[in-house]
Amino acid sequence: MARIVILSRRGITHPLSGGAGRYIHEIFRRLTHIHSVTVLADGGPNREPVEVIDGITYRHFPRAFLRATQPIRYITEFASKADVLIDNADVAIPWLSPLFAKAPRITVIHQLVKEIFYRQLPRPLSDLGFLVEPFLYRLYSQSNIVAASNSTAQDLISFGIPRDKISVVTPGCAIVAQAPVRLSLRSPHSIGCVSRLVRYKGVEIGLRAFARVVDRLPDAHLLVAGVGPCHVELQNLTDKLKLSKNVTFLGRISELSKFKLYGETRISIAPSQREGFGISVIEANSVGTPVVGWNVPGLRDSIVDGTTGLLAPFPNEEMFADHVMTLLTDDHEWNRLSENASKWAREHSWDKSAGRFEELVERTLNASANR
Repeated sequence: MARIVILSRRGITHPLSGGAGRYIHEIFRRLTHIHSVTVLADGGPNREPVEVIDGITYRHFPRAFLRATQPIRYITEFASKADVLIDNADVAIPWLSPLFAKAPRITVIHQLVKEIFYRQLPRPLSDLGFLVEPFLYRLYSQSNIVAASNSTAQDLISFGIPRDKISVVTPGCAIVAQAPVRLSLRSPHSIGCVSRLVRYKGVEIGLRAFARVVDRLPDAHLLVAGVGPCHVELQNLTDKLKLSKNVTFLGRISELSKFKLYGETRISIAPSQREGFGISVIEANSVGTPVVGWNVPGLRDSIVDGTTGLLAPFPNEEMFADHVMTLLTDDHEWNRLSENASKWAREHSWDKSAGRFEELVERTLNASANR
């Protein structure tokens, strides 16, 4: 049994924990029968310092200066207890573990930031981030890396990471229906969107594209599930676009409610500018819901264009709206994509992903033992 220590910024209990936190939890909960797994992270407000969740021990630490204090904690308290260190870049920035960790390392890269710097940060900070990012990842040129998608792998290769150092382990889906939810059981002209409400997730662009849909289909309705710092901004945009009667912000919803939403709406949209893979796409597909998204890194991996959903060139709002209209009005096309989407989701199981990750853990341990 190996002792695995994972560095993450946000644990699974954190209110802002997204797909990256879910990825770590779902994979490593499936490895706790053969390994000891400890996650060092911010668990969010009012969490116990130590919690065991699904066999994983979460050690929660305060958010303040976490980027600086977490490596120090690892060195002083956990390095001697780690047979393998997992450097989880759960907020798109890894922990620079090659600079301080001697244990065998596996780095999980969900997505690169690249152009998102210009969506999230003002200049000149965005310029600095864009220029520094490639050099940051070159620190990892001799590390074993897990990329969440082929898009992320290609981005890393463009930064100078050797291809043989990268393993692609895509996310899975926790719930997969035995059969797609039939069209007759869904609300007509309804659209779902599950997303954190931050700028790079592109919900505001999705709203503008949806306004074009409403011009042609006045009874179309968009249900947005998720929370984030852009909520008020998005609500104001909804009012400005005169969409108040057509858009409902649901806020944070439970896992059960999320899958209910996927099954009740006719389609789902994924307007993000960039993704690691797009777990929400596979979750929507799991009940037979086709997804419309942009042809951008991550989404071009999770949406098989013309087969499980439709991709529009970013940021062509007119074409995005055309794709939405197609799936809202063409029952034959909807049924074809829905059936394919359901089959596609069944190919993405967390058990399969965990098995592939475990193979890399074993190779990493064996390579270290043979040095």
